[in-house]
Amino acid sequence: MYRNEDEKLSDKIMGEAVIELLDERESITSGLLLLKLHTFLLAAEETFRERAIRDAIRSVQAAVLNDGSRTFVQASLLH
Repeated sequence: MYRNEDEKLSDKIMGEAVIELLDERESITSGLLLLKLHTFLLAAEETFRERAIRDAIRSVQAAVLNDGSRTFVQASLLH
């Protein structure tokens, strides 16, 4: 359950980043996910989308810090 619309948009953007990586036939690692999210951030035109992308970046960074060297997807599956 989402606490608010910002959290929902952040998760949606993270999903968009994962889908783009899959379309590019890339592995889904925290590093590549962060790189893709930063690319999204550079292209963001709306303030609300930029804020949601920054939230998504913080979520991935937190997962990396909490789960060490596992990929973000592996960490998500374990929770």
